[in-house]
Amino acid sequence: MSEAKVRERPSGVSHSAVHVNKRSAGATHTGYRRDQNEDAFWGDESRGVWVVADGLGGHQAGEIASQTVVEEIQRSSATDRHYEQALRRAHALLIGEESSSTAMGTTAVVVAEDGNYFHVYWVGDSRAYVWTPATPAENSQETESTAPSSPSNFGHLTQLTVDHSYVQMLVDSGAINADEAANHPNKHVITRCIGGSANPALEIDRASFAWKPGQKLLICSDGLSNDVSEYEICQVLAENTDNQRAAELLIAAALDAGGRDNITVQLVGSPEQAKQFSQNHDSRTVAPIHTSGQSAASNGKLALKLATIAGFLAACAGVAWWLLQA
Repeated sequence: MSEAKVRERPSGVSHSAVHVNKRSAGATHTGYRRDQNEDAFWGDESRGVWVVADGLGGHQAGEIASQTVVEEIQRSSATDRHYEQALRRAHALLIGEESSSTAMGTTAVVVAEDGNYFHVYWVGDSRAYVWTPATPAENSQETESTAPSSPSNFGHLTQLTVDHSYVQMLVDSGAINADEAANHPNKHVITRCIGGSANPALEIDRASFAWKPGQKLLICSDGLSNDVSEYEICQVLAENTDNQRAAELLIAAALDAGGRDNITVQLVGSPEQAKQFSQNHDSRTVAPIHTSGQSAASNGKLALKLATIAGFLAACAGVAWWLLQA
């Protein structure tokens, strides 16, 4: 990214929706090719919850949809903290508000903290990542070497969510690889969203993880993940300890790449009391991206056929909903 463009805050960046910004910060930008910002975000450290929503539909419909999700998460954070139910309430509200001429929908990714653990809930292709800083050994190798910095010198970025998208379905089936997915013409087509008449029953994925010292969570809309490489993200996070500064630099990187979409970023640092665990305390309710080698030989073919049929039906529903907006 160009130093000239990231030295100062990008024009149009907003970052007023995160409260008590000691450990977390957020920012959003309309981008260069959209007339309005249909993304919404909010966070509250005292309640340990953060959300990013990317609205769909245009003509203010997407803005209404994403804000509806934020409002339901806010309401839940002050009462029962049942965030899956909050997303279902938003879904019901949006379906109830739809008319024959206006389809409203939104993606969402929610992070809820619980002591040394955090839980991620998501629908659509907005993402959550965890960044882990480089180890002392990796930093030592960088100091001793005169070669350009390698990705490991800037830490490691791990995607925690799995996109609900047509392109992800193709990747899961083995039809295309990750490089082909990054440049696929239909990578914007999602197979799940909150709202949308093609999705009467909402499916929400969730996963739980243990904090480790020094980690940072990144939650973002696809305006960032589609245009900024993981290497660039790691570099920004490694070189900027201030989360607000880092969030603004990530948005600047997406603008440098063309600013084709609304861009929203939230960063959350690990709590001070985070401890190293001797065992893996992470869990998730969805299968990993690469699952072909995990099926038993006796039922592998049947599972593959069922997954292909289910994925095809989900993709058709997503494409149909997308075409209704066109």
